[in-house]
Amino acid sequence: MIKFGPSGFSEDFAKEYNSTEKIPQWLKMHGLNCYELSFTNGIRLSDETAKKYGEIFFENNIEISVHAPYYINFANPDPEMIEKSDMYIIASLQKMQHLKAKKLVFHPGTKLKLSREEAFENVYNNIKQLILRLDERGMSDFILCPETMGKHGQIGTVEEIAKICTLDERIIPTIDFGHVNAFGLGLLKTEADFESIFETLKKYLGERFNKIHIHFSKIQFGEKGEIRHLTFADTEYGPDFEILAKVLKKYDVEACVICESAGTQTQDAVIMKNILTSL
Repeated sequence: MIKFGPSGFSEDFAKEYNSTEKIPQWLKMHGLNCYELSFTNGIRLSDETAKKYGEIFFENNIEISVHAPYYINFANPDPEMIEKSDMYIIASLQKMQHLKAKKLVFHPGTKLKLSREEAFENVYNNIKQLILRLDERGMSDFILCPETMGKHGQIGTVEEIAKICTLDERIIPTIDFGHVNAFGLGLLKTEADFESIFETLKKYLGERFNKIHIHFSKIQFGEKGEIRHLTFADTEYGPDFEILAKVLKKYDVEACVICESAGTQTQDAVIMKNILTSL
């Protein structure tokens, strides 16, 4: 099954409500059934409020995913910084228990002054240790979702994310198709281009290749990759969801598709849902 929903507050929602408690009502009104709550700049949600949100979303059958803080960098060679990244993951997972959420999206890391190979090796090994640490804490009921990234200085190509997901079956890919397209400077143009992503996932993940989390938006890019998120009204930059929708059907994908358009994420999520259901 494929579900659709936005990340954060769309501009039209913010004008009318501007309250997380009202999001389930808003989403149901638009025929949407998932939502991503972002801890972008830190976790400022109290346990009491998280429990309240969790109940409201659960009662309305809206699936929640959470995006961990952007401060995480598992490529960093400094053990103290890795400790901080671990704690951001742990704190996010603890808050998710109150939210009744299972999937935690996170950015794997940034190269800093390392080679890409060195940076990826750090990311791989540090996430491997993180899994052991979570299990030691009894925090085994989770799904970690490392995300494909859009800037050339970031770790997170499709192949890199697939390799990370081989560490444990509780790690599944977040494929951000806007990021993949921006990293590849407009790479995604045909069905074959999108299919190559799933073929890479199949190569590394076998039968679970089509159990993924999805981010989608059109993204402006330059010579170093991602610049900024756009809306579906943009006609210059991709990717094109109509092409992806056919591939999602072909590969029988199970996912939440989270729209990250710049301010129109609710409307654009509805557009994506309508495109897929029309096939």
